Amino acid sequence: MKITAILAIFTLLVLTGCGHAEVLDTNEAQDNLETNQDTDMAEKLKGTVTINVNHALAGKTLNFDVEMMKIEKGEGNTATDTVEKGDSIEVHYNGTLEDGEKFDSSYDRGQTLPFKVGAGQMIPGFDAGVVGMKLEEKKTLVLAPKDAYGEYDETKVQEIPKADLESFVAAGFKLEVGEKLPTQVGVFEIIKVTDK
Repeated sequence: MKITAILAIFTLLVLTGCGHAEVLDTNEAQDNLETNQDTDMAEKLKGTVTINVNHALAGKTLNFDVEMMKIEKGEGNTATDTVEKGDSIEVHYNGTLEDGEKFDSSYDRGQTLPFKVGAGQMIPGFDAGVVGMKLEEKKTLVLAPKDAYGEYDETKVQEIPKADLESFVAAGFKLEVGEKLPTQVGVFEIIKVTDK
């Protein structure tokens, strides 16, 4: 808004310098500009949006085909060839849904996934599932929702006024189905929009 106001004042100065006699006072021009912007914003913010803050994989059983690529032993760990809690490891994996649809793959990215076992950096079932694996071992982990991204929670689907999302609109986000709104507590996906 400040940039637009500066441009409006600059335009007025240019017009004044070119000999245009009937030029609005800069305060009046600013008021007109803000009124038009407020009207446009108010129109955009009529109605509600329904957002879903569940993880996209919540409520789903997940399959991970894991390959152990590297093991660095944690302090005090003694099983030299077996993964223990506290070890730093690197794995390759393919993640699929029950129907076989792939949702993620470290192979596709061409990078292994490094993490410290038991440090809470991974979903619980994946973290626990690699314990006991050996270098170059391959294993399939089948994780129920409770061991992955949790059950789908209907209370995490909420309808809110568009006006509450004014800062997102000002930042360039569109209030439309499929838009993902990043927040400090996660990403909210818009699943429904009404104009009333």
